[in-house]
Amino acid sequence: MALEGNLSEFSIPDLIQLVDLSKKTGTIHIQGHQSGEPVEGWLHFRDGRIVGAALDQLAPYEAALTMFTLHEGEFRFYEQPIPETTISASNELLIMEGIGRQDRWQEIEQVIPTTSIVLRLVQNPDVGARDINLAADEWRVLTMINGKNTVAQIAERTGLGWYRTGEIVADLLKGGLVEKKDLSLAESLFPQLEELARGALGSSSQVLLSEAYRRVGIEPASDAATDVQVLAAIDSFEESIRLLMGRSNAMQLAERMRERAQRILSSRV
Repeated sequence: MALEGNLSEFSIPDLIQLVDLSKKTGTIHIQGHQSGEPVEGWLHFRDGRIVGAALDQLAPYEAALTMFTLHEGEFRFYEQPIPETTISASNELLIMEGIGRQDRWQEIEQVIPTTSIVLRLVQNPDVGARDINLAADEWRVLTMINGKNTVAQIAERTGLGWYRTGEIVADLLKGGLVEKKDLSLAESLFPQLEELARGALGSSSQVLLSEAYRRVGIEPASDAATDVQVLAAIDSFEESIRLLMGRSNAMQLAERMRERAQRILSSRV
């Protein structure tokens, strides 16, 4: 069964229904991005029914539901043996709950357009905010909000995943307990670009990235860079790493850096 493509053209509900109709056994492998962060997950089918899922460290049922919030990414179905059954719910129930997740995620993204934002506690919340009763997982997220951790880091460190973390953070923001912290590019963008580059090239990336900044007149320790300069620096960096990584790999790394840059730049007030 040749089933592959992009989630922007073929949604998770569509995929589930197609595999259900064909009664196939195998796995859909998904690779994409959510709010600027890389995502890789698997949906396991037996005779057309979902019987397992994997995404980060989430429980199988939660992993399956979270995949419904993905609206872009490459997928491919592989006919192969699958792990033991870990999901007993019907496809119909999963689709119904998953579509609800999609709608809720759109609301969350209005409050948290990127998981790269950093939050801090409100020093003097009003009476209504102080009277809010928090559940255990909400307290876990709240204790991680310190003016340094991004939403993505909180999601990873609490093990709650980006959907539940985003839901909690959106509620905390609306409740007046926390607020977004404005970060300079030196605090937000440049460290993340360096992290992406270092992950692909190792320590040598620092010299090449610093040279790319110099060519376009960027001083990473300041907040004076324009959007045009940042994107020009990434273009320059891509050119300098083609011989090291090959054209295709250099292009893929640069594209990830552009996506991250555009999300952070667009979130600046």
